[in-house]
Amino acid sequence: MGSVPSDPTTWTLASTPQVSPVAALSVPCVVLLAVGKMADLFPRDCLVLQAAFALAFACFLHSGKLVWDHSTNCTTILTASSVKWASDHVVLTLPASKTDPFWQGVCVVDLEVGSVKCPVTRLQHLSHGRSPSALLFGLGTSGLDPLPQSTFVTILHRAIQACGLPASQYTSHSFRRGTATWALQHSAPTTDIQSLGRWNSDCYRCYIDRSAQERRNLVASALFSVRDGPLVPSSPAWRDPGLA
Repeated sequence: MGSVPSDPTTWTLASTPQVSPVAALSVPCVVLLAVGKMADLFPRDCLVLQAAFALAFACFLHSGKLVWDHSTNCTTILTASSVKWASDHVVLTLPASKTDPFWQGVCVVDLEVGSVKCPVTRLQHLSHGRSPSALLFGLGTSGLDPLPQSTFVTILHRAIQACGLPASQYTSHSFRRGTATWALQHSAPTTDIQSLGRWNSDCYRCYIDRSAQERRNLVASALFSVRDGPLVPSSPAWRDPGLA
């Protein structure tokens, strides 16, 4: 599972490092199909959760940008007016973000790609015929019930378990971590990953996971490739100040 899948319809969600150091597991789009097969969910709830999961992956989001409950500041809850439509993509305005200290709104773009993994199609269904103030991710037949963090994670775990993967290794940050890892594995420049993920510093590198084999190779090349070097390196950068 740690290998990079060749099928372009597969995604990567990153398992939480607190549970396992083997960070990237391949999670196919059947995660979304698994949600659709959950008979105990209202049809609208299936659509909301599928859209939230697909959007989290496509836009480098963790669940905090999507979930809400009755204690959430109403100005930070996504509504139908948060989505602006174009011919082949949507622009979603996040009203609050750690990367937006002045709360001016952060825009993320999602491309219409079709197939099961496309959040744009689901957003169209959620927004069609609704007022601009309507909740974008509201559960229940009325669409007014909260989408709390607990529900997001519970349904994610159920879907992952249905795919035969260890659900306990995944958290609400798995989409953001997994997208960064997936992009790097497919040769995306790190500057592009930083831009798409809206990281203001090099901290995004902490979100890019490496397999045990990759870490093994890194240790071998960085620490053990030279066998006969001097005990005290001659470079000033590594010289003991006490010996200067």
